[in-house]
Amino acid sequence: MTTSDVIDLSGVEGFPAYAAIHAGAFDNPNLLSPAVMRWSDDVLLVRLADCQTFWINQKKKQRCSLPVLFSSVLEEQLGTDYVAVFGLHPWQCLLYLAYQRSHQAAGCFFLQSRLHQNIYRHLNWDLWFQSQQRLVEHLEMINARGFEPGEFRRRQQQFQRFIERADIRQPADMASLHANSIMRRFGAWMGRIWRWSFTGTASLALFPWVSLLPDDVPTVQRDLEYPVNQWDVIEVLLREDFESLCEQFVSSHGEHINRIDWEITLFNYQKLPVTLSFRHPYSLHHDRPAFDTALYQARYVYDDVMRKLRQRDKDLDLPETMPFISWRVTVCERIPLPPQLWDLFAHEQQADYQQIRALQNKLSMPLECYQSQDCFYPEFSFQPMAVGEEAESAYGSNTWSSASLERPLFYYQQVQPIDAPGSPAHFLERSAAPWWQSGQLVGGRDYYIVKDHRGRASWVYRTREGHWFRQGEYV
Repeated sequence: MTTSDVIDLSGVEGFPAYAAIHAGAFDNPNLLSPAVMRWSDDVLLVRLADCQTFWINQKKKQRCSLPVLFSSVLEEQLGTDYVAVFGLHPWQCLLYLAYQRSHQAAGCFFLQSRLHQNIYRHLNWDLWFQSQQRLVEHLEMINARGFEPGEFRRRQQQFQRFIERADIRQPADMASLHANSIMRRFGAWMGRIWRWSFTGTASLALFPWVSLLPDDVPTVQRDLEYPVNQWDVIEVLLREDFESLCEQFVSSHGEHINRIDWEITLFNYQKLPVTLSFRHPYSLHHDRPAFDTALYQARYVYDDVMRKLRQRDKDLDLPETMPFISWRVTVCERIPLPPQLWDLFAHEQQADYQQIRALQNKLSMPLECYQSQDCFYPEFSFQPMAVGEEAESAYGSNTWSSASLERPLFYYQQVQPIDAPGSPAHFLERSAAPWWQSGQLVGGRDYYIVKDHRGRASWVYRTREGHWFRQGEYV
């Protein structure tokens, strides 16, 4: 099967939080996300939510749908003999995966599509109960609290007798039944499985998720010769630790990091676990020797820790900034991305996008991006768009660009009512309201530049009723 053979799932809505993948072998289990669980020898569960921003951006860069994107990546690594189900909850993915395998299907299937939602609602009882066999093994393996295998099987049989006597043909016929009702009559775990089967959220709700740990977990333990609390000193030591981390795993063009754990031990021997997280998969090797991105994130974490410690200890006889005596740095989530995703950044525009991604990883807050929109009212003349996405030109874009030449860069979030200006006002433009849209703004505005006695220029407008408002300032 090739990418062109993928079933048309244009009705897919939203991003899938999880996926269940069946294949003969998994040379690279972290292909789609660093958060993976091995459900069986030939089935992996993948938590995609950890990499949601990355995959959505890749979809936009390739200008394709999620099914086409994921199928191309999976085919590159697994060949054509695989089945992957994407959905909101891992249990729902497992149920639908069992159904597709029973029909000897192959490829990607998205439970968010109307087609597969309809098929899912017609799954039979045999498949629902058979899928619980492997679940019981996992619950026993992790020694789940309140789970007793003998009692669970007795409740299973009780439930089966109930549906036979009531002549209920498929689970979906009872989908409207609340999980609490199942719990009261057939036990807590049967109720939880029922909730997982028909939940509309990605909450695991005691699902026995056990992450698959990599064979090697790069870790650096640093015991300080003397307590330190100054960032200038900590920065130098962390840079050395990041270099040591690089030496512990092989440099690869596709090897990227989602998260670094930093466990700090304070002077009073209290341990503070904190996390350096990245909005996009980050390459530690490509950032050497300066490691600017990782150190930016470490600085944000350090400032937050110091602020919380000062607030907590302000009434105690403790140092103003509690010093560190040791720490451990661990690369806990890695994702080896396939080469075809990084081949996208070949031309200049994509290279610029790489720089934007690197900047997003360094900042403490997300970037916002906007594009122009065809409206004469300034507050509605732009709309948010994804960072790195190519802007679509509004109809008659030259008109809107020309209208903005004399507008200020600073807008007030809420316009400020003012008295009619006493000084002369320089007329700029007259804006019309979208009178053709029912329930929208009515009337027009006349825009002016008004200066105060200090020469500071404000951007103001007058309504048709004669009321004046300040909407922005010129720098």
